[in-house]
Amino acid sequence: MVTTINGVTKSIIKSLDNNLDDSYTKAVLSELRSSINRDSNYASKTWQLLFNRLPKDYLNTNGYLTREEKAILSTLQLYAVHQQGSVATVNYDQDEFIDTVGHFDVQYANKMFFVEYKIIKADGESETLNRLFKKYEDVVDFMGKWNNKLPNKMPKPRKYPSNLGNSLNHYRGSLGDKKAFDNRFNTMLTASTYDELLNNLRHIIKIIKSGKTPIKINYPKLAQDLYSWLGSEQSRDRIKLQWSQSYYYVDLKEENSNEK
Repeated sequence: MVTTINGVTKSIIKSLDNNLDDSYTKAVLSELRSSINRDSNYASKTWQLLFNRLPKDYLNTNGYLTREEKAILSTLQLYAVHQQGSVATVNYDQDEFIDTVGHFDVQYANKMFFVEYKIIKADGESETLNRLFKKYEDVVDFMGKWNNKLPNKMPKPRKYPSNLGNSLNHYRGSLGDKKAFDNRFNTMLTASTYDELLNNLRHIIKIIKSGKTPIKINYPKLAQDLYSWLGSEQSRDRIKLQWSQSYYYVDLKEENSNEK
């Protein structure tokens, strides 16, 4: 059995995506949307969907949702809102980021890889440099060559799923006036409670649903991020920063070429 937040959510959504036209799937999605803001008073199909796939460690018997249950259920509710009225899946299930490797921090947006890395100068001070690449293979090649110059070998680069900010970045790029959507995004980040965060997320999802450009969200990754949000203040701040970095990332080279 899958035992990660990301993996469990991916498994559940995949089972729904494979049968979007099925009457049972439609009923499940409808129940998920109806269960929003209803505390723990969910319908039977919602419980069945969760408990059939959740590992034993994620379950509780005291009548309250565990942190794992809450994060996965919240994600499925958001997915159900986003999926309503769509014949194709709204879940984006591909690896787009590369995880931090050694001295490198790599992010992907607007079809470009943004590499940030540090060098140690002769005086012992560090300097942060940046590079842009179009191909993942070029990033790996660059890191490999740089790695050979370091005394200690770095681990191999790992692919890392794109986050909410990356998806919203694509929607933002389709807008002429971005101010209203930026305000909505910033309001979401300043949410003081988990329920407030989810309420803002639902509003954002309804906004992108109404746009002309189809936007998908990596919901398994979102579940993992919501789980972190429910944790410590430090982990919550880290998720905010990651979403913001991805959301506001602009390919300056592409933007300059469009101005010519």
